[in-house]
Amino acid sequence: MKQKIIILMAILGIALVVTGCSTFDGDQNKLKPKALERKSDVGGLEMNIIFSNPLGQGKNGYLTFVVQMDNHSYNLDEYEFSDYATLIDDKGNSPKGNTTWEVTGGGGHHVINTLLFPDDSFITPDTKYIKLVIKDFIDVPAREFIWENEFLGIKE
Repeated sequence: MKQKIIILMAILGIALVVTGCSTFDGDQNKLKPKALERKSDVGGLEMNIIFSNPLGQGKNGYLTFVVQMDNHSYNLDEYEFSDYATLIDDKGNSPKGNTTWEVTGGGGHHVINTLLFPDDSFITPDTKYIKLVIKDFIDVPAREFIWENEFLGIKE
């Protein structure tokens, strides 16, 4: 299991280094992973979240968010992260159905897992942004992660 975590962390690190800070590659319609990453470092917990669908890496039928969390105080295995997460758009709508937390790597103080929301055509060409809200998780009232229209991978 520890070897899987190391490999996954290495792949993520390499992907971030290779992609650099640029938002798009040579094809102006193709987003890079770094452009889809949002970060929070409050309450003693570092959280990095990548919206995977615009990269073509989402789980079929779901809006997929890869969540990496690191800290030195809390055992993250004790939390069902999906209980704290809500996804809303600029109109206040949310996907219908149950949110799922898939444990894919790590454990204890360092995890890389997947947060899944049903993809019920929630994102449309007129969606201005989506916001992932994490409420009352590890002593912080709310963490918000926003992806604007240009980062949603919308094809008209």
